[in-house]
Amino acid sequence: MKKLLYILLLLPFATMAQEIPTVNGYKTYLDNKQVDITHYFIDPANVANVHTDKTNKEVHITRKEQTELVCLADILKEINKDGANAVIVVNDNLIQKPEAYYMEDNSLSSMSIEKVNEVTRIKITTKNVGEN
Repeated sequence: MKKLLYILLLLPFATMAQEIPTVNGYKTYLDNKQVDITHYFIDPANVANVHTDKTNKEVHITRKEQTELVCLADILKEINKDGANAVIVVNDNLIQKPEAYYMEDNSLSSMSIEKVNEVTRIKITTKNVGEN
């Protein structure tokens, strides 16, 4: 019982210690906030500056306009209000944890909603698909 209590007490500290993933060893900052850039869909036309600091292994992305980023989980909540079972597919990739993904409104190229069997599929394509 004592061990269980210690584990429960240490659990919040373990989750706080988790770092945001890096891309090729580089930390990424969007508007001075460290983010997992692989979980953000931003409008390429809204990028003002990209600065790479090779010494500190950091990439700083600054947007022209600080538009709101919508959490994909919020989109699902709206669809699921009516008791629907919905999933989100972005650029042909099923989003497993929508609460960890954010999208800038202007990054959308197209969006469709289709019902497949009992599941509502929200299919989103962003502007930067195919760009490297």
